[in-house]
Amino acid sequence: MQAFANLIRRQGNPAPWALCCLLAAAWVLAACTTDTPGQLTQKAAQAPTVDEREVIALLPEDQPLESLMKTAQARGYLWTNTTPLPSLGLRMITFEKPGDVTGAQAIAALEAAVPASTAGINHAYHLQSLEPGGPARSYAQALLDWPNRRCQAHGPVGLIDTQIDTRAPNLANTRVVSRHFAPDRSISPRHGTEVASQLADPSMIAGLTIYNASVVGQSRDGGIAAGADDLIRALDWLAGQDVRVVNLSLAGPFNKLLDLAVSEATARGMVLVAAVGNAGPNVAPQYPAAFPSVIAVTAIDADRDIYRNAVRGPFVDFAAPGVDVFIPSVDGGRFVTGTSIAAPFVTARILADKDLMRDPKPANIRERLAVSSEDLGRRGADPVFGSGLPKATGLCH
Repeated sequence: MQAFANLIRRQGNPAPWALCCLLAAAWVLAACTTDTPGQLTQKAAQAPTVDEREVIALLPEDQPLESLMKTAQARGYLWTNTTPLPSLGLRMITFEKPGDVTGAQAIAALEAAVPASTAGINHAYHLQSLEPGGPARSYAQALLDWPNRRCQAHGPVGLIDTQIDTRAPNLANTRVVSRHFAPDRSISPRHGTEVASQLADPSMIAGLTIYNASVVGQSRDGGIAAGADDLIRALDWLAGQDVRVVNLSLAGPFNKLLDLAVSEATARGMVLVAAVGNAGPNVAPQYPAAFPSVIAVTAIDADRDIYRNAVRGPFVDFAAPGVDVFIPSVDGGRFVTGTSIAAPFVTARILADKDLMRDPKPANIRERLAVSSEDLGRRGADPVFGSGLPKATGLCH
């Protein structure tokens, strides 16, 4: 639909018959490419989980638990945990369902017991792996037109990722507050450390505090992933710490539980910036980037060309450097590539802008960033580059 709107603007005042044709075509395309929440949930039922036995319900904190617990017990569900989420106004109740009950059946049963509840399965969200880069190039700050001095951070930032190795050179003057949500702490901290190192790049930003929510652990099938439940707990913790801006470089399927938690967080003023994912240009939208209230970031190289493995779609908001970006480390550093490393450039751009940080509405921040962005690709917002590259021209003078 956005592409057709751009075409109409370029045509000026088209003839009525042409406008009708354009609108008709737009509706046909929208019907072919847009999934309803029910269709998304059905597709997500086939997606990987951290534990296929679990079913989770989110309940508004003012709703009683009795009906939910009674129904679950009568159907043979085993209650395992109740987690208060006061900063999101919710409670999370986790059950182990009987082996002969499908996820869809469990969701239907719990939501029927308490219509105000939202039930779902515990989907797995994977790090958007940073692959080693190619030849040494230093281009990111020039591409962004970042000032030749450090900008002050105008608030803390949340990082939902792996744990962070605070010995990394870029983190020497950065305050890091950590909390673990995944029980397994043996996972390599490299991904989170590299994303944090870009966020805290001392040549770009100063005075940064990072609240590190470590959510990545080993799933029941032996894979490395974060559960939807851990992402939700992390959002609640960050909201309780008055963290306004949060960076996420994980991706996975649509999940009703995460959708509700993201909606509650953004309704309270939280700004979520997420990598679009590295699964390729022809895959389905990846979440949380594809949620409407999340700022979705793709990756480009020094020539402003799109990263070959970046996910594409109408949910893409902005593009940022993400190919062959050098990240220093305790063992020297390396050049990395991926949408994971592009997202923190946009996050840092927001943190360094006093006016953006004062705006109470996350949707306004997206619109204001778009105004300052360099258009890439075809004219106007598009599914490859979104609104383009957010520039830092004149920032922090």
